[in-house]
Amino acid sequence: MAELDDDVAFAAALARGDADALARFDREHAPALRPALARIGLGDAGIAEALQLVRTEQFAPRADGAPRIAGYSGRGPLLAWLRSVAVRTGLRLRRAGARYEPLTDIAAGAHDSTPGSLVDDAELAYMKKTYGEAFQRAFRTALAGLSAKDRLLLKQRFRHHLGVEDLGRIHGVNAGTISRWVAAARDALAKGTREAMMAELGVAKDDVSSILRLIESQIEVTLSTVEA
Repeated sequence: MAELDDDVAFAAALARGDADALARFDREHAPALRPALARIGLGDAGIAEALQLVRTEQFAPRADGAPRIAGYSGRGPLLAWLRSVAVRTGLRLRRAGARYEPLTDIAAGAHDSTPGSLVDDAELAYMKKTYGEAFQRAFRTALAGLSAKDRLLLKQRFRHHLGVEDLGRIHGVNAGTISRWVAAARDALAKGTREAMMAELGVAKDDVSSILRLIESQIEVTLSTVEA
């Protein structure tokens, strides 16, 4: 808790434009962000540009409000928050078509050769690597919070691969009703997983879309491998 309190105080100093805090960021935090940026395929020039963008976009005052760093809540380590911001910034540079080195092994599994797809695959791979354990914890918390009926439906549909016609006969309703039940249970699980992840990680609001991509890509795979 003391470490998070220090992080909150440090973030507040950055938001004020404190010279010592900015120097500390350049000395301690910026170098710690470089490996994450290298893993998404940025070379030295791209890393330098991404870090400069982080510095200006997060710490500089905005016409419509406080610097973005003021949004850091202290619910997770500041370095993790900054790393997420830096990776998102780096991926934005790639989407803009900047000429940097090819993606490294983080995107080795990409099947589509278009640049945009490679970047999206790199972002998803990074999210899996960074937030995979948090996803598993959040998933299990959300699953436990569902009703017994919803857990059973999801188990039957995704673990045992029963079709809606079979499920309809088992539950005594038509296929359309079963489809709605399964969809509602899945949506409730996805929502609960998202809420649990956001509560644990304390990530920036801008990361919600990336968290949702991770959940959508993994939730049915995970349902097929765990006991509901």
